[in-house]
Amino acid sequence: MVRSTTLAFFLILFVVGCVAIPTENEAADYTRSQVQDAIRYYDRNGRDAAVEFYSSEESRHGQWYVFIVDEHGYVIATPNTDLIGRDPALRVDASGYFYGDDLMSATEAGKWISYIFPHPQTGENARKLTWVVRHDGLLFASGFYEEK
Repeated sequence: MVRSTTLAFFLILFVVGCVAIPTENEAADYTRSQVQDAIRYYDRNGRDAAVEFYSSEESRHGQWYVFIVDEHGYVIATPNTDLIGRDPALRVDASGYFYGDDLMSATEAGKWISYIFPHPQTGENARKLTWVVRHDGLLFASGFYEEK
């Protein structure tokens, strides 16, 4: 009796502990999970560590990377180092669309924004769908590119 109760207890723990982790084939869910992971990293390790890590190539996963924007709209972390500290007024995509207001209007609940941006693997302009979440006064974001 004790043995079967113990086995049932561990089985329940195993099932509860199994959380489906999205794969890159599930682009939207994978993107949201990248942002949540970045927020957890920030909460665990602090702002300086998060900025350092998400500014490194080590944080990039194929087309996915996290970028962090400060309360004034400046990018403070991204593996695309030429974008760090860039004037927020320059958030105009290749089609001329100013996406800065969309980005800055994100809340704690998160929101999707869309704009044209160079694909990091091909260098070609492509539609990018970006998930943005406001947390602790910062914006945490990641996106994926639509397939042609």
